[in-house]
Amino acid sequence: MPEREKPKREKPEREKKDALLHHWLTATADALPNHPALIEDERVTTFADLLCQARSLACLFQQNGIQKGDRIALVMPKTTEAIVSLFSSLFAGAICVPIHPQWPKDRVEATLSDSGAKLVIDGDLPPPRITDLRTRTEIPWPQGRRPSTFANTEFPAIFPAMEARDPALMLFTSGSTGRPKGVVLSHRAIGAFASWSADQFEITSKDRIACPAPLSFDLSTLDIFNMALRGATCMIVPESIAWMPRFLVQWLSTSGATCWYSVPSLLGGMLHQGKLEERHCRNLRLILFAGEVFPGPHLARLRATVPHALLANLYGPTETNVVTYYEVPQDFDGAAPPPIGRACPYADVRVDPATGELLAGGESLMTGYWNRPDDTRRAFCELDGKTFYRTGDVVSVAPDGDYIFAGRLDRQVKRRGFRIELGEIEAAFSRSDDILDAAAVSFDDSARGTMIAAFLHLRPGCEMPIADAKAHCARLLPLYMVPDRIMFLEAIPKGSRGKTDYAALKKLAEDAK
Repeated sequence: MPEREKPKREKPEREKKDALLHHWLTATADALPNHPALIEDERVTTFADLLCQARSLACLFQQNGIQKGDRIALVMPKTTEAIVSLFSSLFAGAICVPIHPQWPKDRVEATLSDSGAKLVIDGDLPPPRITDLRTRTEIPWPQGRRPSTFANTEFPAIFPAMEARDPALMLFTSGSTGRPKGVVLSHRAIGAFASWSADQFEITSKDRIACPAPLSFDLSTLDIFNMALRGATCMIVPESIAWMPRFLVQWLSTSGATCWYSVPSLLGGMLHQGKLEERHCRNLRLILFAGEVFPGPHLARLRATVPHALLANLYGPTETNVVTYYEVPQDFDGAAPPPIGRACPYADVRVDPATGELLAGGESLMTGYWNRPDDTRRAFCELDGKTFYRTGDVVSVAPDGDYIFAGRLDRQVKRRGFRIELGEIEAAFSRSDDILDAAAVSFDDSARGTMIAAFLHLRPGCEMPIADAKAHCARLLPLYMVPDRIMFLEAIPKGSRGKTDYAALKKLAEDAK
């Protein structure tokens, strides 16, 4: 993979290795106070306004007892107020915990409890609702302030001193036992990816970055923090069309977006259902994708559709953010999915010679799983005196040095870029008194990608309509984890050691297509 030549430049102070994420916003607002930071529908928020609102809200947090290291949860779609709240949390020295607002209520409550959040901010429309979880009382959202001029001296310097190793975000991922795990990411870990991507893809204040991923998904670290670092404008994709390819393509063609970052399945939908080829997206100079395998033929079609744009595959689990990347060449033929490429300069990537597992270390590595020391210990390994995360992904190395994704060591799958532990689906079904045993498998569908099938063994005499089984699952899990197909068996097949025979179940699922 050839490297593009880039002019060398001295990094400004805010881009140094130990800079804090919210300090990026302060510096950019000082340099570009009237430049648009956020555009949401017809609403424009300048950097001066964003900083002023974020600091005002951070002061309110402190007045309500928030201290360094406390957790503030955001159960909100990706809106202007949500991004204000994220930066406010960082100014106050807190750890921001984004939670997808469409998660089932029980899952949201369990995640709030697990994180130990003191405040939760929720609401689809402004102003959001702030609730103190210690007292269950509501705190009024501060009145918006829109100063005509920007002044750093408007707020007292009362925010806590922070270090780059301090936690900034906690992102919850699927857990095989049915309990999501909180991935703790420091300012340095997020900053390593954000500053590299800004350099690698030459992000400037002229860019408009669109990323439909929710705040709870690590893809959002690109648009939000490249906005803060380089003065790019963050284009907030309307949540109402986030999974509607035809409307997304219409929005993209009129938004003036120059950069797009999403999961491949969304781009595939925009190609096939959204008719991306028929739209003029000349402003779009950069398309980044991550989170799942991009089928080769679909990527080749995208490559031909936007020949003027740079396309890149970014790889890395939530625990490491992006650690490898691959720029798609103009002559990509689609005979196979794209490689995951080579290591980013801040990452240390190795391959376990015994298993082929990719091991990832370096500056973007997570601090650990929140309150899960045993899981954290199992996730890490030591090699040559350095700490690495066991990704669970099996790779091979091409003759040119690119890494190629070859599969998983465990039962984790990706769908729409979301990480799914099949064991968590099984755990959800086991919570029904009518289900004696449950097993879940994934299989590939040429038209729809990764599919999930669940097999249920009901108690004697019980009948359960498929709709009821899916509804039970939807009450406990996000919709993207609800199985596409449910089959009832008199017994779940077991191997000689009494363990579930997943190979036999996968064949059943594939044969039933």
